[in-house]
Amino acid sequence: MRGSVLQSKQRRALLMAARIGTVATILTALGACQPDRTSSAPATPYPTPAPVTFIPPTLYAVTPQATILHAHASVVGEPVPDFTLSTLDGGTVRLRDLQGQIVFLNFWATWCAPCQNEMPELQQIEEEHRADGVRVIAVTDPTQGQTEDGIRTFLLRLNLKLTVALSSDPNLYEQFGVAQIPTTFIIDRAGIIREEHIGELHPDDITAYLDELASN
Repeated sequence: MRGSVLQSKQRRALLMAARIGTVATILTALGACQPDRTSSAPATPYPTPAPVTFIPPTLYAVTPQATILHAHASVVGEPVPDFTLSTLDGGTVRLRDLQGQIVFLNFWATWCAPCQNEMPELQQIEEEHRADGVRVIAVTDPTQGQTEDGIRTFLLRLNLKLTVALSSDPNLYEQFGVAQIPTTFIIDRAGIIREEHIGELHPDDITAYLDELASN
């Protein structure tokens, strides 16, 4: 009788130990799934997004036909400011030295779609009217969304031989009041600013400006 009772107690003890062991195993497994809150290792950072590339805004011409846009009161009728600009080919051009010629002073950039469209027209001015004393000076800032090498590549791609002047001088753009591109100033043979064209130049625009200056 005593042996039977002893065996029964032993079986209960073994069963209890087995249950405790099972619970301990489960708790250990659950603990392994929890984050280690005592760890001093830094958390893995989220992937850094790619840098945003800034593309300057492009202003499109809204005038489908020839329209003479008169210059601001601050510059119309005034002598062209006396700036000497470096050119892409390593030379210089002084605006005051262009007196005696009709000058299309164009402010542009390679990333500007209307500028791209009007460049062949500006090239045509050079080819057809240079013998008559008409010049094109295309001014651009090589630090704004473009490089000198990029400008050269652009000119080669379109087979352009224009005089390209480089300037990052804010005084130049401020004195002319250039707030958007393309902007073209038409300067008469006396070196006086006569007109300002904001937006893309079209062939009819160019003819209108040349006819206007020829009649003066």
